[in-house]
Amino acid sequence: MAFARQCTMAATLSRIVAALAAGITMAVAGTLLQRLIYNPLASPDLLGVSAGASAALVLYTLIFGEPLTSAGPVIALAGSAGLLLILLVLAKRQQFSPAAIVLLGISLTALVEALIQFALANGNENVYAILAWLAGSTYRVEATQAAVLLAGSLLILLAALLCSRWLTLLSIGKPLALGRGMPVTTSTWALLSLVALSCALVTAILGPIGFIGLLAPHLARLSGAQSARSQLVTAALLGASLLMLADWLGRNLVYPGQIAAGTLASALGGCYFIFLLLRSKIHA
Repeated sequence: MAFARQCTMAATLSRIVAALAAGITMAVAGTLLQRLIYNPLASPDLLGVSAGASAALVLYTLIFGEPLTSAGPVIALAGSAGLLLILLVLAKRQQFSPAAIVLLGISLTALVEALIQFALANGNENVYAILAWLAGSTYRVEATQAAVLLAGSLLILLAALLCSRWLTLLSIGKPLALGRGMPVTTSTWALLSLVALSCALVTAILGPIGFIGLLAPHLARLSGAQSARSQLVTAALLGASLLMLADWLGRNLVYPGQIAAGTLASALGGCYFIFLLLRSKIHA
């Protein structure tokens, strides 16, 4: 009995650590994207970066018959980076208009998700495991995976903070950044690569996590975090708190059943933005 209790506590701790780390990582990725493309609606899941990682992992699993855990972040990173590159190439034709970027991102996400559904419909016995993974759950996270995710999230946050001056100048405008002698192209690609790496790391271990990358930076701005450094730190704390809350609710709302943290995070985020829309309409 004592051994079983210890195993349960260790599994719960791994889930908490994984949720905390994934919340930090997706919040940082969302903050970077929103500041880079000057659009508060930008987030890794809306622009298809997370969907690219998901599609790469699903196709790899179905084609080679390997479990998702064996694919690793490398395959996910290739998917994220590939879709991000497609988005930027298409957006360049629209002079990187914020509205065009969001619409292109939503369209690419819908296209990739349709591809995933088609692949699953023609898949094998791994389909049920993939469907559970696509919900974004911490249920099967092992202690080693949680530790890797936490270490990666802290390194990504540190890298973003070290690049906060780049992010500040790019947020103001590229002409000003060029005037200050900043390597605009190099810094932009470096920060976008950090976004792709963030999505790949989280998606490879937990599956796609939605809305945290959109909600956490938004709440950070509402709380008064205006500078790049303060928004990154505040968004990371909020993202970690939101995903840990979603994971706790998922473990307890329908106990002994489980609800995936990614599913609950999307539900909470959707309800929050509906509330904002209704409140703004009432005040108008």
